[in-house]
Amino acid sequence: MTGPLTGPEIAPRTGIGATAAVFVDTHPDRYAFSVRSLLDRTDLDVVVGTLYNVFAAEFASFATSHPGRVTVRPVGSVCELCNAVYAERRTHVVAVTDAVVLPPDPFATAFAWLRDDIRVATVSFLSNAAEFLSFPVRNLPVDRPVDGHDEISITRALRTLSPVAAPAPIMFAVGAVVVLGAGALGAVGELVAPASARFDIAVADFSARARAKGFVDIADTSTFIARPSDVAVHPIADTLTPDDRGWLLHRHQSMVAFLEQERMSGASRFSMAHQVARVKVTGLRILVDGSCFGPNEVGTQVATTHTIRALAGHPDVREVCVVLPGPVPGYAAATLTAPKVHAAPLGAGGLAAFGPVDIAFRPFQPVPGWDLAAWHGVAPRLVISVLDTIAFHNGGYFATSGEWLAYRDTLIAAVRAADAVTVISRDVADQMHLHGFPIDASRVVPIPLGAEHLRADVPTVLPAELLARGFGAGRFALCLGVNYTHKNRELAMDAHELMRARGHDLALVLAGAAVPHGTTRVAEGRRGTHEHVFVLPEVSSAERNWLLRHASLVWYPSSAEGFGLVPFEAAAFDTPTVAVDFGAVRELAGGSSGDDVPVLATDWTAAALADAGERLLSDPDLARRHAETVRAAGRRYSWTATAGALVELFRTTLANPRR
Repeated sequence: MTGPLTGPEIAPRTGIGATAAVFVDTHPDRYAFSVRSLLDRTDLDVVVGTLYNVFAAEFASFATSHPGRVTVRPVGSVCELCNAVYAERRTHVVAVTDAVVLPPDPFATAFAWLRDDIRVATVSFLSNAAEFLSFPVRNLPVDRPVDGHDEISITRALRTLSPVAAPAPIMFAVGAVVVLGAGALGAVGELVAPASARFDIAVADFSARARAKGFVDIADTSTFIARPSDVAVHPIADTLTPDDRGWLLHRHQSMVAFLEQERMSGASRFSMAHQVARVKVTGLRILVDGSCFGPNEVGTQVATTHTIRALAGHPDVREVCVVLPGPVPGYAAATLTAPKVHAAPLGAGGLAAFGPVDIAFRPFQPVPGWDLAAWHGVAPRLVISVLDTIAFHNGGYFATSGEWLAYRDTLIAAVRAADAVTVISRDVADQMHLHGFPIDASRVVPIPLGAEHLRADVPTVLPAELLARGFGAGRFALCLGVNYTHKNRELAMDAHELMRARGHDLALVLAGAAVPHGTTRVAEGRRGTHEHVFVLPEVSSAERNWLLRHASLVWYPSSAEGFGLVPFEAAAFDTPTVAVDFGAVRELAGGSSGDDVPVLATDWTAAALADAGERLLSDPDLARRHAETVRAAGRRYSWTATAGALVELFRTTLANPRR
């Protein structure tokens, strides 16, 4: 098969040789409805075969109003009709065996596939009642389409939302509308009817005979044909009789066993295509790991909160379920109680208590103690995020080497098990490749975080602890972040002292949580205490906002970042940031260390950092343009775009085999 052809690549009314064959055995008024649908929404010639001559009169008006397009003839069965149409016209045959409602251009994709590969024997379509092609639930025919939808809106969603529907092989043709390929009809021979004369049995037999010759039966999961109970003539939940089953088994010993296996398979190409079609129409139900939601809010909590909020606001998401470690924290209350969000602690029922979900998603780094097996088993697909590889190759952040190795093993196991991995920058993907993470590059998808969550009008509060530690009115520079070694807070202190030596009268505020291992505490302590240096523990969101708004400069000398929110957060308050020109900072914030803005230090020496800081403090216009440039770069990274990229990834992951 060549690649799928759908949407704008296929011109409507393609003119490919095909003829519609409509068999009328009762209720001619309902079949007349379907003939009208064929005439309005295709350019096909229509041959109406009537079981009784008396029905022919019901369709005479179509032959009169559409001369040359509509022919009416008496036939004994639908198989006889299809065989006669092919024998006379040598075209593809669109067999219509019940009254249906068609979407616009219903056969565009089917005809394209038949054109591209003559080995396609049949093409079938999704329908509310079509045996194992029933939609939205396989093997469960229902009396009407999904609530709030019809054949037009469902087909539009199937064709316009990513990923594009590819040909999905099925065990045999099924449904009230089936396209029979001219190539297969010529090679396999005419349809053979069982004693019951049922077309579904005859077409299953035709599919089996075609399969024996190397042909394939395809489902078009980009097209929905409605068969509502108020239009349908035949029972929408008809089943095989023992006689028909025995007839098929006698002719094709493997057919019935294959049918039973395929009906239940969750790994077949069709099952994956059907799954993607369902979430396109009914929306994704996502289970998010919210175990990071403790009492304190740092970068991981900020990113997870906004990711959940953006996913819940996406029109293609039905519900976001969030597994909490305890009560809803105040900083996330608005998000976790929003419409379409169901957040609850893990109870006795485990993850399964949240009900069936499409995607299990951990939006931050897996760590030892995370129940990978439970998360891997709760949904059809598992997606995790790798925010950085910093701790993977730095054992200093762990109390013992055993803890470090356990962390590395956990991360590798999670990546190996995940169906897809999101990273927050291309640089993280490059680092994963550098370290040989066990996953194909095609399953590692850069999806930047949003950077517009801070605005100039957010609440601000002067940190009381800053006043308590002796800070008075005056200008200050800020170094914000946890005291991890790679954050290089001691380098900010060195650069700051050099700036003061050059005549810049600035205090320095170091604000951020302290961690137990791999810190700059000793390095900072060796630089001694100064009355102009104020070290604060972790601050609240409002206090962080006050510091960012009132700082003259932000030091950000980090040498390992997956994304780096601080420069974007500072720019929201028109505050310039000094960072080094490397990795994710260069990729996401843009600019260079030359005359362009933003101003980035060339390396991590105190002199390079101080030079960049002095340029910004000495030139207010440059500082303003620097902040504007970073803010503009941040507008490329909206949480809405993050959610949109995640939704596309989730659907694409559902369309591909599980690892």
